[in-house]
Amino acid sequence: MSQRLLFACVAAGTVALAFATGCDTEAFCFADCGEGASASNGTASGGNDSTGSFNAGGSTGAFTTGSGMGGMGPCTPTNGGLEICDGLDNDCNSVVDDIPGIDYNAVETCGLCSNNCLNKLQFMENITCTPSPMPGQTPGTCNGDCIQDYYDFDMNPDDCETFCQQTSPSDTVCNNKDDDCDGTVDDDVDLCTTTDCGSCGNICVVANGTPACVKLDMDPTCNANNMQCQIGSCSPGWVDLDLQYATGCEYACTPTGPELCGDQIDNDCDGLVDGLDDLTLDPAIGQPCFGDPDGICALATHEGITACVNGAVACTGPDVLFEGDVLETCNGLDDDCDGITDDNPSDVGGACGTSNNYPCTFGTWQCVGGALDCAGDINPGVEICNGVDDDCDGQIDLQNGSAPSDSVGACNVPIPPPANPPGTTSPCVAGTKACVGGVVSCLGSVGPTAVTDQCGDDSNCDGTLNNQPNFLTDVTHCGNCNTNCQTGAVNAIWACVNGGCQFQGCLPGWVDLNNDQQCEYACTFVSAQEACNGQDDDCDGQIDENVLAPSPVQVCGVSPAATRPECTSQVQVTCNAGNWQCTFPAGVCGPSCALATETCDGLDNDCDGFMNENVADYGQPCASDDGLTPGHGKCRTVGTKVCLNATTTTCSATKADCNLLPGGCTELCDDIDNDCDGLVDETFNNKGTVTAHFYRPKVVRISSAPNVWTYQYEASRPDATNVVPGTGNGYWTSAPLGNTLDKTVSCSEPTKIPWFNVTPQEVEQTCQAMGGTICSTANWKTACAVTPGSGADCTWGYAPFGAACTSSFTATKQCNLGYFDFNTSSAGDQDGLLPTASALLQNCNADWTGLLGNVNPTNKLFDITGNVREITRLNASTYILMGGAFSSQAESGATCDFDFYAVENDFKFFDTGFRCCFTQDPTL
Repeated sequence: MSQRLLFACVAAGTVALAFATGCDTEAFCFADCGEGASASNGTASGGNDSTGSFNAGGSTGAFTTGSGMGGMGPCTPTNGGLEICDGLDNDCNSVVDDIPGIDYNAVETCGLCSNNCLNKLQFMENITCTPSPMPGQTPGTCNGDCIQDYYDFDMNPDDCETFCQQTSPSDTVCNNKDDDCDGTVDDDVDLCTTTDCGSCGNICVVANGTPACVKLDMDPTCNANNMQCQIGSCSPGWVDLDLQYATGCEYACTPTGPELCGDQIDNDCDGLVDGLDDLTLDPAIGQPCFGDPDGICALATHEGITACVNGAVACTGPDVLFEGDVLETCNGLDDDCDGITDDNPSDVGGACGTSNNYPCTFGTWQCVGGALDCAGDINPGVEICNGVDDDCDGQIDLQNGSAPSDSVGACNVPIPPPANPPGTTSPCVAGTKACVGGVVSCLGSVGPTAVTDQCGDDSNCDGTLNNQPNFLTDVTHCGNCNTNCQTGAVNAIWACVNGGCQFQGCLPGWVDLNNDQQCEYACTFVSAQEACNGQDDDCDGQIDENVLAPSPVQVCGVSPAATRPECTSQVQVTCNAGNWQCTFPAGVCGPSCALATETCDGLDNDCDGFMNENVADYGQPCASDDGLTPGHGKCRTVGTKVCLNATTTTCSATKADCNLLPGGCTELCDDIDNDCDGLVDETFNNKGTVTAHFYRPKVVRISSAPNVWTYQYEASRPDATNVVPGTGNGYWTSAPLGNTLDKTVSCSEPTKIPWFNVTPQEVEQTCQAMGGTICSTANWKTACAVTPGSGADCTWGYAPFGAACTSSFTATKQCNLGYFDFNTSSAGDQDGLLPTASALLQNCNADWTGLLGNVNPTNKLFDITGNVREITRLNASTYILMGGAFSSQAESGATCDFDFYAVENDFKFFDTGFRCCFTQDPTL
């Protein structure tokens, strides 16, 4: 937003004094400008960003030059007969403006008394005067150099009208800025590149490829008429098929070589596939071939040539044979070309042989060794007893009407039993052969009754008595053939010992509980440890006694993730009728873990490993002042959400006592509610509920009649540090359109970057919010001069008070002005903003020690000279900038009474800040 800068000058009567004393206070200087002066038509512009701009208009303010002619009538002396530069013949000597002792070679009166180079040349320094060839009649020539960041682009020798901060020695970046400050925007941009092809910002873009910026003629320069974006190359896997830049490399394809038949791939990426393309270079096409590599198909007489047919390589030709074209015959050749000779020939399978009277039968022609053979034919044979008409005469098992020879005579004639021991018996009896049902049978014979001999009986009829029992040990023949110890012993085990029966125990699955050798209890021993299964695992007659209970996870439906005691140690697991029964604490897993309803009660009600999941925020972080406005400030504590009742939670955190916190309850200017009373950085005029604690700015008392206190340090924001200025504007009650009411308080603290780029309107509002006002110009001068009107007034804010503050700077006594190098380790003069009361400038302060009760540490008023210009109020609509800034090149422009700059309430600049003043002590 452009602001107006008012240049004020006094009446003509004081101009002579200005010329006599000279002007040595920066380039923008009028004679005796300041309070009470009239406004000229000069203008100033303040930037809205951090760099800003500052331009001044006008050349001579209210001064004009007369014709110098007189004598047309009687002359009346003016100005008491003292000649001054006003275009009049004040002393009536017929010569206009012939001021005694005037130096027409001086920059203030260059050739003419009215030609003040210091006023005429705008935004220039090192100003000199080239003498006039006719001093007093024609003006001399004013010369000067543009001050830093100002340039003369309109070729007007009287001003450097354009503000420009050079960011580069050349203007090669397309950013619509004059980076090299040569008066032309983006004039060094390379228009031959893909990022600026022909014109600034014309970016070449190729889909799936790399663009190129191509020149269309022989003109060595690149411009919009001869440069064109084209496709430079395609990315791997993409092809420009339609040759159109707009569509880029639109065809997804990777060339693999010449087009091949049968792979359904566009190998050469020309948009045609297989048979639709030229297959001249396909090595598989036009080659000698056969319809099948087997049998007669592979003979030279059936050779063909390869061609692409229906998208596949095929063997073609009039003589080509394929598998199955010719029927297979039994001739030792592979006629059907299936790779197998004489397989399923068409001339086999017919009947062959001489008789078909059962069991004789015709055979079938088969292919054997490449020749036909009758296989399977059956001819008449010798008749035997087998249920078959072996001789094919129509009679089964008869030979000429009689039984076959193999079914006549005695059979199964036994061996007589042994004679010793006497009484040995044999069951076997001989029989007679007969053909019965096609089988030779032995009729009437009795055979062995056992494979091995029984006790006293040649049971297998082998003529010997063997396998006889040992009457001393055989349990079934204990002592003799008729005593069986196991008679009646259904589940018991008996043994024969020395010819007598003895009890040995029970069969598996049975137990003799009452020791009666009957083994009456059916039970199979499983384990000495009883399990809960409704069975007697240890076969002691009791079921499920002394079982080992499993964990609730195994049998109660408890999740392995559950760790709460109500789901683990507090669960009772008992065996009931062969089943595990789980008993949970009240409110847990009822009627079961799967059907349990989770409530916020501090229990894992469904034992799933998650507690109180019915309330989504249980266990979530929270703060003591959640939902409260204002909050608890520094007393804010954090905790977690805990159960308030079954369905809701509350925060476990409670408001802390600031007295117990580091730093206590002392309210600081830090954007934090340090005393936790609901107010942030509260001031003495709005102390809040805890009246003992409020922000006490560092102030120095500068007057007692009336009482005035001012900030000891240049104002800063609460979140400022020694390297950043902080954020937020100072509007509290009203703001220009587009601005918010940030309501940022101002601080007076050391080692903080001052609040700059601030408007007088913001200063008015933030100082009022602090319980004070913007400092008046008079109050500021009082603060700087220390003892105004005493004859020992300070000229600058140099310490200590006395001679030091009235003489120019020295190596150890200086403030942050343009000539101060705050980083001597780097080459050149390093100028910039410093934190308040910087350690680099120990003696840059107005020393109020011992005056008006000011004692250490609030007895020194820092940076009243330099660092930032400070906004003061002259009247309701005019604000004066005082004290010089880090950008000020002349020490004289930073004196306590140099009040040249007058601005309006919406002015702001990067080197301008402020202080607040108070009519009562803001620390009480």
